[in-house]
Amino acid sequence: MIRRPPSAPRGQAGFSLIEVLIALLVLALGLLGLAFLQVLNVRYTSSAEHRTMATNLATEVIDMMRSNPRHLVVYNRLDEASFAGVTPPAGGCSKLGEGEATAQKNIERWRCDVVSQLPGGVGRVQVAGNDAIGYTATVDLTWVDDVGREDNAAENAKGTGQKVTFQVVTLL
Repeated sequence: MIRRPPSAPRGQAGFSLIEVLIALLVLALGLLGLAFLQVLNVRYTSSAEHRTMATNLATEVIDMMRSNPRHLVVYNRLDEASFAGVTPPAGGCSKLGEGEATAQKNIERWRCDVVSQLPGGVGRVQVAGNDAIGYTATVDLTWVDDVGREDNAAENAKGTGQKVTFQVVTLL
């Protein structure tokens, strides 16, 4: 009879339950981090979109003033108070500018665009100068932005969130 030498005790094979639980915990934390990054991405994208709209709206009113320099005084009356009661019509703001293009119709359509495109949006236009030295136009657009805090959705709905102002100063 051949005797075999006693074998060494075998080590553990496979994974233990604690190793599996730790791996799941690490995976869950990683997925939670990715979800949080997506939420921040949506929030910052919305803020960037509002800044782009503000830039386009400021450029639009400046172009209207340049194309109609005889009526600069009409644009100078645009302030925060002139936005009170402005509600976009069901057909959209572009319907307001139909027909003969006048400075007053352009302003009415522009105010409607500001209110409809920027949350809590208001604007102000100031024109200074004269024909001899030229004119300087300052366009301020203010809206409620949702970047920064967790409870901003409710604040933006009420118009009480963080206000952002975009300003453009140009020679006409």
